Amino acid sequence: MDNFFARLVLSDAWSYRILRHLLFWLSCWAFMGFIYGFLYVDEAQQPQFLRSYIESFVYMPQHILLSYGIIYFALPRYILKNRYWAGIAVIILLVILAAICSPLVQIFALNPIREALNFPAKHLSVFLSFMGGLRGSMTIAGFAVAIKLVKHWYFKREENTALEKEKLKAELQLLRGQLHPHFVFNTLNSIYSLALKNSEQTPAAILKLSDLMRYMFSECSGPQILLSREVEMLKNYIDLARSRYNNRIDIQVNIDGNFRDKTVAPLIFLPFVENSFKYGANEMLEDAWITVDLALDGNILKFKAINGKPAGIETISSGVGLRNVKKRLQMLYPGAHELRITEDDDSFIVVLTIDLDKHILVEKNEADTMLVGR
Repeated sequence: MDNFFARLVLSDAWSYRILRHLLFWLSCWAFMGFIYGFLYVDEAQQPQFLRSYIESFVYMPQHILLSYGIIYFALPRYILKNRYWAGIAVIILLVILAAICSPLVQIFALNPIREALNFPAKHLSVFLSFMGGLRGSMTIAGFAVAIKLVKHWYFKREENTALEKEKLKAELQLLRGQLHPHFVFNTLNSIYSLALKNSEQTPAAILKLSDLMRYMFSECSGPQILLSREVEMLKNYIDLARSRYNNRIDIQVNIDGNFRDKTVAPLIFLPFVENSFKYGANEMLEDAWITVDLALDGNILKFKAINGKPAGIETISSGVGLRNVKKRLQMLYPGAHELRITEDDDSFIVVLTIDLDKHILVEKNEADTMLVGR
């Protein structure tokens, strides 16, 4: 039923257009006939609705002339193209033309009909008939124009929403394209270090890298990924980095929560972890340490990464990955995330909280569900 009414109001198919126009004019006729029925009363002071509906029907063409003249001529050619003065002039001309029709209809149509049906004569001067036509036509045309403007506003809003979503998707694809090689190159450097040492961990590291690359290049093509899969890749990345540094870095990973059926935007956490290794291991010759905490409470996901850093190193605005993930969070979880990045002389702290239920990007083409056009 809802789809039927949506198509009736919004569809551009001729069958629905004709139907909704017929319903509009039938509604206008019913309204005008009922209202003006109380102007005609018999000797018993009873409303004469038959006479009212007949005369309202006879006046209907001038209302149609004015309404369609405004919504299909004045609005699209002048008002909606910002030619306001010309549009106003055309509308005034159409209103006057419709009002002039009123005394002509009375003289050449209504009076003969009244005589044929033995209705009591009701003679109005040309001026009063003109003013009556002016009032009636403007009332009906006002409803028609209001409906047209509301539909125009609705379609413009839908068009702007669609454009914003397409722009958002394009920007996210660009950001992902920047993130992928950034991670891969750093991970390859880790495996290269293992290979130079002829480490037995090299084959396992290659398998983890393969899984990581498959994840980033294939599984991350959509707007969301299973949270359990994102956590698995986070662990793989940490294992790869751990194998590179051996015992030179103390890494603590704490993961808590039921991640089943939960989803999250892909590659949200890896840039922060990568940044921790960059400054928590690469820049520190000894006593390097990193702590990663990930906890899920209902739909609220809290991620925390802390690493030690040498004094004098500024890290907040460094790195392509870190800058990009900030932008992605703003685009994907506006008003639904909190990111706090702080640092002091010897540590760097990232705390990210996300409401997983408020991911705004919808990958499915919403036009498929609209079932309506213009």
